Amino acid sequence: MLGMKTFAELFKKYRLRAEFETISSFAEALSEKGYFYEESIFSHWQKGNRVPSNRNLVLSIIKIFKERDAINKLDEANELLDSVGLGYLTEKEIKNLEFDQYNNSPFQVPSDIASFIGRKALLVKIQNEIKKGKVIVLHGPPGVGKTSIAIKLGHLLRTVYPDGVFWYKVDSSNEMDILLSIAHLFGEDISGIKDLDVRASVVRTLLIKKKVLFVFDNITKKNRLHLLLPSTNYSGVILSSREKDILFGNNVFSIPITIFTKDEALSLFQKVFDENYTEDNRKKILAICEKVGYLPLALSTIASQIRQFKLTPNQYYAELEDGHFNLRSLRYEDKDLLQAVHIGFTALDSEARNVFVSLGIFEGKDFPSVAVAFINKLSQYKTEQMLQQLVEISFIEPSELGRYRIHPLLKIFAREQIKDASLYLRAAVYYEQHLVVAKEKQSYRSLVKDVDNIIYIFKKCYEYGYWDQIITLWNPLEKFLSDTNEIKKLREMISTIDISPHINILQKLITGYYILLIFYWIILFHSGLKESFWNDFFSLSFTIMPLIPGGIILARTKPWGLFSNNIGKAIFFTALGLLLWGIGNSIWAYYNYFQNNAVPYPSWADAGFGPSYVCFFMSAIYFSFATGSKFGIYKKAKKIFLLIVPLIIISCSYYFLLFVVKRTFSTETPIRIFFDLYYPSMDILTLTTSTIILGLSVNFFGGKYRLSLFSILCAFAFLYVGDFLFSYTTSTNIYYNGGPGDLIFATAFYLLSWGTLSFYLTPTRIS
Repeated sequence: MLGMKTFAELFKKYRLRAEFETISSFAEALSEKGYFYEESIFSHWQKGNRVPSNRNLVLSIIKIFKERDAINKLDEANELLDSVGLGYLTEKEIKNLEFDQYNNSPFQVPSDIASFIGRKALLVKIQNEIKKGKVIVLHGPPGVGKTSIAIKLGHLLRTVYPDGVFWYKVDSSNEMDILLSIAHLFGEDISGIKDLDVRASVVRTLLIKKKVLFVFDNITKKNRLHLLLPSTNYSGVILSSREKDILFGNNVFSIPITIFTKDEALSLFQKVFDENYTEDNRKKILAICEKVGYLPLALSTIASQIRQFKLTPNQYYAELEDGHFNLRSLRYEDKDLLQAVHIGFTALDSEARNVFVSLGIFEGKDFPSVAVAFINKLSQYKTEQMLQQLVEISFIEPSELGRYRIHPLLKIFAREQIKDASLYLRAAVYYEQHLVVAKEKQSYRSLVKDVDNIIYIFKKCYEYGYWDQIITLWNPLEKFLSDTNEIKKLREMISTIDISPHINILQKLITGYYILLIFYWIILFHSGLKESFWNDFFSLSFTIMPLIPGGIILARTKPWGLFSNNIGKAIFFTALGLLLWGIGNSIWAYYNYFQNNAVPYPSWADAGFGPSYVCFFMSAIYFSFATGSKFGIYKKAKKIFLLIVPLIIISCSYYFLLFVVKRTFSTETPIRIFFDLYYPSMDILTLTTSTIILGLSVNFFGGKYRLSLFSILCAFAFLYVGDFLFSYTTSTNIYYNGGPGDLIFATAFYLLSWGTLSFYLTPTRIS
């Protein structure tokens, strides 16, 4: 006998071997035999608080375990029965349970897999090869079905090897224990032999005339496999491993286990559900299969979960899209896929681990080894060595010349290990350099395969706030995607980015200051004052809004690239325009207080005001280049917008412009006429340009700066109204400081300063 064990120990052992993962699943199987109990009873059994006393009940339990290949030998059945004090099986019971057909030979293979499908040609080929005396090596990545195929083969070959079928998970055992177990099953005690080689020799002697099948699961090169292999051709050997070249020789039949085909995947769902269900949901089922890379373990788990939790394929696919897929849910026996991958991952040296983790940044179907070398700062030769090491353990596989691919679920694992987000920065630099070269050569042939990789890396840079890399990558990326007719992908990607605008402390401060000015103006307006100290003070008060933010942002333009990119130029000209306008308004205040001139127009104040409008116009132009507004004109609605907006702005300006011209030409000096025409004209140009450009591109640009761009656009609109109102009121001699025109100017520069201050934070750079 196998030694005295309690019923609780045996019940738990055989329940798990029978692959009843929960007490409720065992209760359901027992109910099919006509026994209905509360689940708490089974918990008491497993804890040892109670034991069943009904012999027929225990026989039914034995029958369930036997049907699921958890109990394979008469000794095991007798041990379970004896553990509750009911003796051994009678001859009649042995016959009813059909133990005689197994000849009481050892059979350690896990229960046959109910949902096993496909692989028919492969199984036939392997059976033919093993009968020829070949050692079978099944290799492939975790979850691809190596263990399932080995289990199936163990059951199919049971009658071929009458002396027993032995199953050992080598990753959870050692050679000494495995040899001890084999000898024990043949009635020999070799526990006293401490030398590994001697113990192996004794076991080989025991097997000389035995016809047995050995299945060694999860073998690696670190295992001393030569000690476990039998020395005769009577026995058969099946090895499963992530490593391709685990064993060499003429008698070795090495076969890669691949992912499911579409037909095999659909067959699996047909087996779990039915043909009509599978056909009705075919499209979404295949979409799920694509999402998990047709990995057999993943699909088997998903089909079971859909059925168990009564989900629709659409609902499950939505969960996958949201990134809620958990590698721990992919279980087999007592392990999960995450655990299996982690074992192989930790076995790598630190450099190989870093290379594997870096592969998580790629989103496309494959990736170039030269990119991996650049990202990891390794030589091409060293990188190829590392990648080959990953190929050998089935973590990746070759794709095309110089390119490799990684399974989607292994990619999830790699991404979970990423601790250094600068991997995305280095990848952005790599692709930016290649995009610029390709643009100069006017050939994107070498980059077409990397469209999805580039877009994903761009997205991650965006999410991490690496604005400097976004700046350098944006324009060549747009050109590349436009020329290769893939621009739609970038639009789709931008629409998925969920980055809420972050309002910094300076924006909050200027908002508070603007609110105070509004209250001040309301009190001033209702007082009826027009030529008092308080009117001039209001005019001076809103000078702070363009002057201080303009100076702050102007000092921060260098980290944004300054004149090396469009965003840098746009920020520079906006900040310079704010600063100049603030200086002009400070000079205006000087005239008010020290020259006793309430409306110094024209004056030296215009030396600040005038150039500021050129800066605002330039900032609108450069924002257009940076935001890719030209791509917005491809939509019909945007084309209509492009035609209508200038007409509306010019039409609104026509009456006031003619009125001002008529008044100024008849009564004013040439310099006054110049400024009366200059300011409204620049406003028309700036507002028209910014409205068209930002209107076309704001949805395309998206993300963090959307609100800022709207703020800048609205600022130009208020500036447009304010300047026309200023020209009109000064022409009709009804202008006064602190009037409605100044409120509009204050609002314009609040909005312009608020939008510009969003660029206060320095973007992250590569060290």
